Amino acid sequence: MRKTKLASVACVVAAAAAACGGGREAATPSAPAAARGGAVARVVPLDRTGAGSTVALARIEGRRVMFVADEDAKAILTLDLDTHQTIAETPLGATPGQLYVTKDGRVITTLRDENAIAAYAAARADAPLVRIAAAPTPAEPIAIAATPDDRTLVVSAGWAQKVAAFDGATLASSFEVKVPREPRAIAISDDGKTAFVSHAVGSLVTAVDLAQPAHATKPIALRGRLPGVRARFAPDEKDDGRPSCQGFALAKSSAVGGRIFAPQVLVDPGDPEQRPDGYGDENTPTETPDIAVIDEDAQRPLEASLVIAADVMMRGRPEPRDAQLECLLPRAAAVDPATRSLLVTCYGIDAVIAYDATAASPLAAERKRWIVGAGPSGIAIDVEKHRAVVWSQFDRTVSTFPIGGTELTDERGAPPGLRKTAAAPLREKLPAEYALGRILFHAAGDARISADGRACASCHPDGRDDAITWATPEGPRRSIMLAGRVALTPPYSWNGNEQSVANHLGNTFDRLSGRGLRSIELDALVTYLSSLPAPPRAAPDDATKVARGRAIFTSNEAGCSGCHSGASFTDGKNHDVGSKHKADRASAFNTPSLRFVGGTGPYFHDGRYATLGELLRESDGRMGRTKHLSNDDLDALEAYLGTL
Repeated sequence: MRKTKLASVACVVAAAAAACGGGREAATPSAPAAARGGAVARVVPLDRTGAGSTVALARIEGRRVMFVADEDAKAILTLDLDTHQTIAETPLGATPGQLYVTKDGRVITTLRDENAIAAYAAARADAPLVRIAAAPTPAEPIAIAATPDDRTLVVSAGWAQKVAAFDGATLASSFEVKVPREPRAIAISDDGKTAFVSHAVGSLVTAVDLAQPAHATKPIALRGRLPGVRARFAPDEKDDGRPSCQGFALAKSSAVGGRIFAPQVLVDPGDPEQRPDGYGDENTPTETPDIAVIDEDAQRPLEASLVIAADVMMRGRPEPRDAQLECLLPRAAAVDPATRSLLVTCYGIDAVIAYDATAASPLAAERKRWIVGAGPSGIAIDVEKHRAVVWSQFDRTVSTFPIGGTELTDERGAPPGLRKTAAAPLREKLPAEYALGRILFHAAGDARISADGRACASCHPDGRDDAITWATPEGPRRSIMLAGRVALTPPYSWNGNEQSVANHLGNTFDRLSGRGLRSIELDALVTYLSSLPAPPRAAPDDATKVARGRAIFTSNEAGCSGCHSGASFTDGKNHDVGSKHKADRASAFNTPSLRFVGGTGPYFHDGRYATLGELLRESDGRMGRTKHLSNDDLDALEAYLGTL
């Protein structure tokens, strides 16, 4: 059914043209004028950066507009760029990730939960866009970017852990390449030969060679380092630096040639050999904002951009009031070519911060900041009026403000000229508890949740996990994925000692030295956590291998399904499987659900196994029996687990 839909999307232009097969030429991505019998408006992009965002600027037959990817409405909104009035809405039937406007006037969007990319044409500025083509992608397409000539579109597929390329004219698939976990933003090199891809977790950016037949990938390590510690650039090099996460954004500009900017957060998870009172080291800042600067040609970071300032280490954990000012959840970024400022949007504190993009360490060269709407997910630069345009998803508002010059601004002041306007109301309102819970989940610097500024989303980006093992009062514990699992997998925590999500949250706030939420807020947060969407599914590459893996999983010889049973693949019980770490208080641990296990990791309660394949090969006798299996059988078992 879905293949038929994607194969025949050219027929969808029947909104204003003859039905498919009715004698009119079918619309194609490279010929948007075929839609509506040639009555298509001329769309000119206004922010040619080569990268997508949740907001894109264009001119349609003289009218300046902004296109917005509204995930709550499952639609593309068209707003007048100067009046902020919502003038059109294009239903998508799926959740959009990012938008990109091509040179020839097509609006391209990723459809995150439909595993597709789609192209749209405009009939006029104040009319819904017309879908003219689509193509399937690997699971969960999120970000989109294009080579300077628009000949190649590049898409990050978060759950599939892939980068996919498409012909810019036809949307025909060019290639797919495997990359590490949770790929997000994309920036294309000036010569169009390399795609730089950020990752929400994993302390790295991946460089993908677009020009070579093999499409080789190169990991670029972005681990923070302490003053005086030699930098390491290979992700698997052991060092004393800090891991990072929250790699949701990338930015570049020809105005600051040769630089890729990667906002992130450096993390100190504490010593796994110790048992602190909370999560992480109690005497140093647990999370520190950072902006890594990558040399585009050398494909390595500038060392100065990864050094943790000495004064940060000396002052210890921030006071709650200071923690409110930290950008611990960066989500989008853009470079203003006029002032060569890097503008970063920050969830949790709902701010946009401008840094000097020419500095060796932009974080140390903050220029000014603006307070915008809740959940600023996208930003674009209106170069014609020298202002920033920000889309805030949580309260569905557009904020614009003049960027001004390079002078410093008091961070407590409100720069003049900021304008915030709400988009047209949703046709179906979000449940109030869900909306409040989403804000609370991303609330950085909220003393009710933590004393050091961390938000729930700090350890669970996108409701998943940060791939980090934390020192805790019970011993080392890796974060657990929440999305699509919370409501179905009691009891909670690795100790299996909490029967309700609310009680588990209360215990978590206590360990974070938070004051705790009111009951109405706690209920809202539980509602949001229970509603977090599961990652989109995709058909397995090899159904025969998956079937073989399923047979092994359920066999008495392997014994996997004895504990990993039921719809959530857990018996909900504690077991001693001989995995006690020397810092653990207890030796028995709750059986983790295997739902979505293929997209998480590291594995075991203390993260001792980096990959699922490593776990299956090295844990024989602790959980089931795998030593008797051949490599082909182990590969089949891993393939099956990846479908759960």
